[in-house]
Amino acid sequence: MRGVAYWEVREGYRPPDAPSARAFADPKAERIARWSGLAPGATVLDVGAGTGHMTEALRRKGFRAVAVDASAGMLARNPAPLKVRADAARLPFRDGAFALAAESNLLHHVGDPVAVLREMARVAAGQVAAVEPNRNHPPMLLFSLVVREERKGLRFTKAHLARLAAAAGLSPERLEVTGWVYQNRTPSFLAGFLGRRDGACRMAAYVVGLFRGGRGAGREGRA
Repeated sequence: MRGVAYWEVREGYRPPDAPSARAFADPKAERIARWSGLAPGATVLDVGAGTGHMTEALRRKGFRAVAVDASAGMLARNPAPLKVRADAARLPFRDGAFALAAESNLLHHVGDPVAVLREMARVAAGQVAAVEPNRNHPPMLLFSLVVREERKGLRFTKAHLARLAAAAGLSPERLEVTGWVYQNRTPSFLAGFLGRRDGACRMAAYVVGLFRGGRGAGREGRA
């Protein structure tokens, strides 16, 4: 990892309304909405929001989404009206400020993913959604091997995400392997076709989970 500076200058991100970005994010946001049971209008936090693919998908589901990222450059490209620059492990919000905290492809980039999950649980009263790569998906395996910044993705499977959540005091409500669209790499002409085939499959590209824990779960292990 080269730290936040790498994300400040990185290019190649498609906008959140690009066909591939929507085909990646919308089915996952739909799962999060359905599994969580939250009504439209609920305030949710997108942690490590980047340029806004998941933020905008959550907004399309009717949520009031707040985007948080450590990179000013990423946030500048995120169209969400509510944005905060902050470290995911030290979120500047009170306990239970949000109905849910979500992250998408963040945990395999941070030094202490358990600390991030605990902090997400703290600010969201213990309801956390996570989307991470699936090492058992062959193209994802190759991508994680080739790109240094993605190397920690080699650890991530359904079981690994569940273990991280358990270490943070969270229990899985739903956990699926799903998705065939890479938001910044899938050709636009294939995005719709692949996005409609987003059912659960153990060889798919991403692990999507909803986890719950008590309000105290996010405080465990904090100084």
